[in-house]
Amino acid sequence: MTASTALPVPGTYNFRDLGGYPVPGGHTRTGVIYRSDGLHSLGDAGKEALRERGIHSVIDLRDDPEREIMPDDLDGLDVRELHHPVFEGSVDAAATPGLGLGDLYRAIVFRHTDVVSAVLTELSDAAVTPSIIHCTAGKDRTGVLSALVLLTVGVDREDVLDDYEATQDNLAGEWVEGMAAMARSQGIEVTPELQDIMSLSPRSVLAGVLDDLDASPGGLEGYLDSIGVTAEIRDRLRDHLVVRDAA
Repeated sequence: MTASTALPVPGTYNFRDLGGYPVPGGHTRTGVIYRSDGLHSLGDAGKEALRERGIHSVIDLRDDPEREIMPDDLDGLDVRELHHPVFEGSVDAAATPGLGLGDLYRAIVFRHTDVVSAVLTELSDAAVTPSIIHCTAGKDRTGVLSALVLLTVGVDREDVLDDYEATQDNLAGEWVEGMAAMARSQGIEVTPELQDIMSLSPRSVLAGVLDDLDASPGGLEGYLDSIGVTAEIRDRLRDHLVVRDAA
């Protein structure tokens, strides 16, 4: 099983661990930060799977309408719920004419920096984890935030792109069909273009956004400094998420 393989959590399709990726001098620690699609269908079996993993916090990136339609099924779990809405729900945003995934991702990285800063800062606190970051698909908002977490602690860019790209296979079939049905129930026309936006995770799209990030003043570290993710916060995140190899 690779680090990008979906884990067997009932009620989810794209639940994964950000652990297991190599970094200079070590690898990312398993069981600390997970990424996922929606948690609205967990049921007793899914909640037990989260309980067994010791989940402490759930960071929900969805907006209020999405949360009302598909509320997280967390009753009975002793977890802290953190809500950091990025923008209008992925279905509504994706249905906007002329708006592509690259536009959405750039908006997350360069306009919604308050969310990026808040999430990375929270994840640097060992008391918050084990944590789950999730949205509806665990693909776009979650994909971009997960990429920034991994890059911040030193994961190679190609591994980060592998992690992002893996979502496409995880969502194929039942998840995509269910999401299309939900969109239609909300009066949204599910065009082939919209279905692609909902289900695909093209490597080239995230790579293009990361190119823009690298080209910004100071590259990744300059960007993180500019949004308030200081060197101290970055060091805490690395200390928490990275296991160093024995000398």
